[in-house]
Amino acid sequence: MAEDERARALALLEAAHKFPVAYEVSVITMTAEETFLAVRAAAEEGLDAALGPDDHQMVPSKGGKYTSHRLRVRCAGPEDVLALFARLKAVEGVVTLL
Repeated sequence: MAEDERARALALLEAAHKFPVAYEVSVITMTAEETFLAVRAAAEEGLDAALGPDDHQMVPSKGGKYTSHRLRVRCAGPEDVLALFARLKAVEGVVTLL
């Protein structure tokens, strides 16, 4: 991410959220157990405790090819949100982040 894009993203996050916050993100992945585990590991990286059952919900697509992950991750500041997105983007099998 270019420096000006990063600065804009940080400013938008600070304007839209009062940190610390339980940040919600949706991740669309290919349906595969190893991808599910990698998404969860990426979301939990750096956290003091594992995500609870309400913090990671999975909904398969009608055809079963894709799975939507709804995550709620505790973030201390906007930098944590950007780091979370970077970790999730790096997971093999991730199609889209929302």
